[in-house]
Amino acid sequence: MREFKTEKAALDYLASQIAAESEREGSPLSKVERKMLYFSETDWTLPEMAEVSAAFDREYDQSQYERRIGGLIHKITAHGHGDNPNEEENWGAAIARLSGGDHYILALVSLARSSGSGFLPTLGPATVRPPHDVLKLVVAALVIVFGFLGFALLAEWLRGTKLKPVADWVLDRGNSKLIILVAVLGWLFIRFVWPELKGFLRAALGRERGSS
Repeated sequence: MREFKTEKAALDYLASQIAAESEREGSPLSKVERKMLYFSETDWTLPEMAEVSAAFDREYDQSQYERRIGGLIHKITAHGHGDNPNEEENWGAAIARLSGGDHYILALVSLARSSGSGFLPTLGPATVRPPHDVLKLVVAALVIVFGFLGFALLAEWLRGTKLKPVADWVLDRGNSKLIILVAVLGWLFIRFVWPELKGFLRAALGRERGSS
């Protein structure tokens, strides 16, 4: 069994296995498709991942990509490893080396394994999100809500009033609807608007670096 001392080594191995399977099917992955297998928002990834991600957002359909990669992973793990136990051990070791990290490929492997058919389950336009991403959205929404409340408390403090009126305002049943509305709007912004804005900013920065 191979030993993967770095995340890069594990990602290189998994990406090469998936790329090789796509070539056996007669439909090789493009450079962008292959590099997206390295995507991570917090852990090690390719230096040019911002540009790769922006190009992917412009040129590819994420749902179709995930279904395709899911099919390739399923064939590798369900069929290819049956003929080569050593590669099955290597695959497991690479996954173990990345476990606990926030890697896109882990989500793809997990869903391909759970679906069984090699096609990732999709219900409309929803797509796979990197691990822990939902938790980040929830935490961010809570930060927005408590940040709003903290701002209200600070405003009252600076105005020299007592904190009791602020507490009464927060606990007032009528104002609770406003607090919930702020939380929902914050979640919607993080869930739908921010990813598009981030992709736009990445594309803009990529064009700026390319022209300089």
